[in-house]
Amino acid sequence: MIEIVIDGKYRIVEKGRTLLEVAKVCGVDIPSLCGMNKSNEKVPCDLCVVEITNNNDQPSSEQANNRLQPTELKRACELEVYHGLNVVTQSEQLSAHRKQALNRIMTDHYADCEAPCKTACPAGVDIQSYLYHIAQNDHQKAIEVIKRTLPMPLSIGRVCPAFCESECRRALVDEPIAIRQLKRHAADADLAAHEAYTPAKKEDKQHSIAIVGGGPGGLTAGYYLSNEGYKVTVFESMPKAGGWLRYGIPEYRLPKDILDKEIELMCRNGMKIETNQKLGQDFTLSQLSQEYDAVCLAVGASQAVEMNYTGSDLDGCYLGVDYLKDYVTDQHYVTGQKVAVIGGGNTAIDCARTARRAGADTTLIYRRTRDEMPAEDYEIVEAEHEGVKFHFLTNPAENIADDNGRVSAIRLERMALGEADASGRRSPKATGEFFTEAFDTVIAAVSQKPDLSFLDNDSLTIPLTRWNTADADDLTMHTGTGNIFSIGDFRRGPATAVEAVGDGRVAAKAIDLFLNGDMADMPTPAFNSRKEKKLAQVDPLHFENILKVSRSIMPELTPAQREQSFAEVELGFDNEEAMREAARCLECGCQANTDCALRDYSTEYHAEQNFDHSLAGSSIALSATSVVDHQDWLDLRSKDPRHKYNVDRSSEFIEFDANRCISCGQCIQACRETAVHGVLSFMCDKNGRPALRPDDRPRFAINNKDAHGVNHGSAANTSCDSLTLMGDSNCVQCGACVQACPTGAMVDSRDRSQGRDEHLKAVDTICTYCGVGCKLTMMVDEASNRIRYVKGGDSPVNQGMLCVKGRFGFDFISSEERLTTPLIRKDGWLQPASWEEAIQLVANKLSGIKQDFGSNALAGFSSAKTTNEDNYAFQKFIRRELGTNNVDHCARLCHASSVTGLEASLGSGAMTNDIPSIQHSDVIFIIGSDTTSAHPIIASHIKQAIRHHGARLVVADPKRVDMADHAELYLAHRPGTDVMLLNGVMQQIIKNGWYDQEYIEERVDGFDTLLQEVMSPAYSLDKVELVTGVKAQDIFAMARMIGTAERTAVYYSMGITQHTTGHDNVRSIANLQLLCGNIGIEGGGINPLRGQSNVQGACDMGALPNCYPGYQKVYNPMVRQKFAIEWNAPNLPDEHGLTLTEIIDAACHRDVRGLYIMGENPVLSDPNQAHVIEGLEALDFLVVQDIFLTETAQYADVVLPSCSFAEKSGHFTNTERRVQRVNKAVNAPGEAKEDWWIIQQIANAMGSDWHYQNVANITSEIARVTPQYVGLQWENIPPNGVQWPSNKNNPHGTRIMHQTQFTRGKGQMVGIPFRYAAELPDDEYPLVLTTGRVLEQFHTGTMTRKTKGLDNLAGPRAMISVEDAEALGISNGQRLKVSTRRGSIEIDAFVTKRIQKGLVFIPFHFVESPVNRLTSTATDPHAKIPEFKVAAVRVETLQTEMV
Repeated sequence: MIEIVIDGKYRIVEKGRTLLEVAKVCGVDIPSLCGMNKSNEKVPCDLCVVEITNNNDQPSSEQANNRLQPTELKRACELEVYHGLNVVTQSEQLSAHRKQALNRIMTDHYADCEAPCKTACPAGVDIQSYLYHIAQNDHQKAIEVIKRTLPMPLSIGRVCPAFCESECRRALVDEPIAIRQLKRHAADADLAAHEAYTPAKKEDKQHSIAIVGGGPGGLTAGYYLSNEGYKVTVFESMPKAGGWLRYGIPEYRLPKDILDKEIELMCRNGMKIETNQKLGQDFTLSQLSQEYDAVCLAVGASQAVEMNYTGSDLDGCYLGVDYLKDYVTDQHYVTGQKVAVIGGGNTAIDCARTARRAGADTTLIYRRTRDEMPAEDYEIVEAEHEGVKFHFLTNPAENIADDNGRVSAIRLERMALGEADASGRRSPKATGEFFTEAFDTVIAAVSQKPDLSFLDNDSLTIPLTRWNTADADDLTMHTGTGNIFSIGDFRRGPATAVEAVGDGRVAAKAIDLFLNGDMADMPTPAFNSRKEKKLAQVDPLHFENILKVSRSIMPELTPAQREQSFAEVELGFDNEEAMREAARCLECGCQANTDCALRDYSTEYHAEQNFDHSLAGSSIALSATSVVDHQDWLDLRSKDPRHKYNVDRSSEFIEFDANRCISCGQCIQACRETAVHGVLSFMCDKNGRPALRPDDRPRFAINNKDAHGVNHGSAANTSCDSLTLMGDSNCVQCGACVQACPTGAMVDSRDRSQGRDEHLKAVDTICTYCGVGCKLTMMVDEASNRIRYVKGGDSPVNQGMLCVKGRFGFDFISSEERLTTPLIRKDGWLQPASWEEAIQLVANKLSGIKQDFGSNALAGFSSAKTTNEDNYAFQKFIRRELGTNNVDHCARLCHASSVTGLEASLGSGAMTNDIPSIQHSDVIFIIGSDTTSAHPIIASHIKQAIRHHGARLVVADPKRVDMADHAELYLAHRPGTDVMLLNGVMQQIIKNGWYDQEYIEERVDGFDTLLQEVMSPAYSLDKVELVTGVKAQDIFAMARMIGTAERTAVYYSMGITQHTTGHDNVRSIANLQLLCGNIGIEGGGINPLRGQSNVQGACDMGALPNCYPGYQKVYNPMVRQKFAIEWNAPNLPDEHGLTLTEIIDAACHRDVRGLYIMGENPVLSDPNQAHVIEGLEALDFLVVQDIFLTETAQYADVVLPSCSFAEKSGHFTNTERRVQRVNKAVNAPGEAKEDWWIIQQIANAMGSDWHYQNVANITSEIARVTPQYVGLQWENIPPNGVQWPSNKNNPHGTRIMHQTQFTRGKGQMVGIPFRYAAELPDDEYPLVLTTGRVLEQFHTGTMTRKTKGLDNLAGPRAMISVEDAEALGISNGQRLKVSTRRGSIEIDAFVTKRIQKGLVFIPFHFVESPVNRLTSTATDPHAKIPEFKVAAVRVETLQTEMV
């Protein structure tokens, strides 16, 4: 350790580390986008620079050449710490440097932080998010998103001019999305819902606020302030609130009953509205300022501006604002037969359409062209459809009166457009050409202004602009006068309702800070990277590969239906049409824009993005009009140094947008160095060297498996001239790149997190798929009770890594198929029931069978997918309440052989070493394990050991598993010949003197019996080659590697255990490791990889027919007495119970009458499916406790809904004996209950007195009765778990077992003769069937198949060799019929060189092709495990009829 100084504070740090690393340990934040990436293959972000100040303590001599001058800048990621180092991490110089670094990054960051539609929206609505929710048919979530920033979607969704659509990038493909109409659709759906959405109101604040003006701005400010808990009063001068929405927008656009309903919704959190209260008449501004803590002026600009030309004051001449207001109030104005409307804005259009409905022949007069009309184009079109006429380039010169002084005609002058001004607009010029047209009504609608009469005779003044609008601060809306704020048209001048809404929300935030904080803390807008400033400047070539889809048109009244009718014109989308239209969204905004380090730093250091090379700033083209065709854009792109990439959406779970990439290399390091998948690397130039930025974006390794599935090991496709999509690559979708990426270039394609403002609760827990037990963090949206996404946790187990299932396969938790209420079979059907009814029925039935047929007529299947506490309670219930040892679980189907074999050899059936031990191995021997598929994180650790620590790998498996591609030696032995292979290897080790004689003499018994067997001529190299099919030289090479290595670790799984010789296989592995002295040492050991998350824990907890918790034997009277005392149960059974397969047999024979299954699915997981179903159907009573109505639950008499791992707390014990906590993340659906609670209720209903108050009570009981768990009280288990045995001698657990002594004393060698499998191929069934797993699925698919992406990645396929396929005439994808003596299934063919001749491999996850219909019930005589790995099989092609 050495001493350094960081920002003036002395720190003791570890020598040999970089400054960035030690700063993180010390809690000092040094900005960095590269993270801890030490790879040379990156472009340094240059943000982690620090100032180095030299002092008298100079670095050591070996660093003399690197001494730094005072205040020199150095990257912290490259600076190795030395004694006396003195650094400063924050200064003006550093800030300037970091800003420059960020600006450089932005020169080639062709990406949008937020969607351009949101940027264009004055209210800042997260349009992209709510469109996504509409597309997913989740209108509740859509309206929640909308109302975060826009509380009036019913109204604004009808009248908004849709600024958003003017910037919608979809227009570059076909047409803009109907954003306004979809907003209205979501609001209509919310209004029609049983209970419209109302946000929770915060605790009352003791402040009162006055808002003057009940228009959209004032109502919005009041809405958000009342939600915050303020007492809000809105003063409105008119009879009803709504402002211009009520008195200026005609009924046919916005029905007033809709407006009334919206205002009622806005007032639900306490906002009060007082009408007919006019500022300046009923009260003064001074009074409000004194009586209220804050005042917000939202008085609008509702006073019309007069045109003041000759005759404009004649009878029949009105101002537009007055006309519209009068039409919906007093109706004093008379609409004549022929109406002229002067003006080009929305108010003019509304006047014209209103007059048209009043039956008038209406003409709109505008002094410019149609294209220059400020009114919205769709409003102009609607007016045209309704019969409004237009005079463009026309200006009124004089109104002509009739004899009664009423207007009768207008003298009009034709106009012509002059030269363009600085803004680009061409001013209209008089031509001197006049014409006259008869009109009896003239409505001038040219502009509006605020009514400032309220300031007359008031002592308070507020600053005004030269346009007589309030001169308020744009950021806070504060007027600069006392506690007064101003918003909307009074601040902006005449504008739109949505702009007023935007002001209202900003004012609400500012007023909140004004009253509770400091307005200086007003949040500044986050940095917003953009592809271009405006839509017209965006390169359309970037979108040319997107499929065109027509815009949905909202149904409307026909022109005939509109005549003299003020019924609403737009009729609304139906739900399906809305979902279709919303799905057209291109999702331009970055999904990581609320969690992006680049954006955060750019905001903090005020980074700038220029558009020098875009259309806006280019000397090539000054305006979009000069870029007219495809070639123009190609020319422009060729001169643009920015790189533009298509977004890669080809994979199921990950989206890659190279435009957002900053070449930090973190994803490459995560993929290549940590997970060791080697899929990602930087592009290379033609010479094979890493390309320079901007070409050095990550690229994916081409899927260089041939058509038959063999990876030939060719280099990644990283050429600058070619691209491989992620979906076509070798990517396994583990998501490590997503977790590492600091910019959102790699994102979870399913997590729409852009714009997220809700707090996500981080819950640390454990992945409960395979037995590795990876730590993960669930990010939970508590309001919706959903897990949004998952991150890998920092644990010795997984180092932040996760597999595709652990990161993305959690959809089952919130699946609509979850069981939510107990079900009881009545009249042949499972029907909902109460818990009380279900529990009582279960208790009565089990008690009845026990009384009528005895305890041994009952049995239970416990579960490796539930917690230790649940398993403990279950086996206690079976033994104590039912009085039988007939309890077992799925370990019988996977690792029963490990338990019996290793217990006989070593005294314990557990994995001897921990996962971190892998990096210390010299040789790693994998046999009978497809590690990358079944235990992918263990596979990554092994690949790390090979890549970074020099380990050598040997793989033996009948199927060429992926790990074989990393092996120095691969042996493809025939299924069921493991003992022959291992005995042959041991013979060579002994012959050559490579065994550890000293170790054997000190620690092992039975060496002589081993010698007697393995030194037999039957295991000579030629004989072993004949039986196994492995070449003699490979067997010898394997023996030499293992025998001469200092430390060898063996990893195996079900390829070893699931045989009738499984016990023998395990004992042979133990013999090999004892022979070489590889047990009890770092980097060695025997490491059976448990198949399910809590197989180890369920065994530890006594879910076995012959063992109490802690492997204490049921026949031992002292053990029984111990549990009799603890459980207060004097009559515990003493005989060995039935195993899982024996229970099914006994059910078929009617010896077992009642069965209680918790979390197991034997219909798919057990061998010989027909036999299993026969047994279940023969039962008198079956109760199934699960989270889904599984294939097994469908045979049940009672189904009890339980909690998933994410809905409860407890502990799982992983494959390396690590006891880890699962923590509750979400609430269970419906009435689902925790397993231990259900068990306790049944026990008590049977007359017992269980009184566990919580799961920790069970943990304490486990610690009292289980020797290995003595030290594992609830409060003693740390975040990264503890490995048993844990007791007073080993309070922190035991990483490596048997270091000084075996559990049984001395290790036991034994001679194991080779035996063939129970069923061998013959003429009728000439091939061998073996079963197993694929990476993307788990067990019977109950959980993984609820995640659509996992199902898309991996479906049922039968892997068959090229030779057999050619012989049988089978082609890839062809439908096959696969048969054994027990049944047949249909499945598609997958022809591959990874399968040896004579072998067929089928995974067992799929109910539509249930391979366990085919497997044998033959079992190992010791472990009683079925033989899943060898069965004789026949394969036939199915003829498909031509259609």
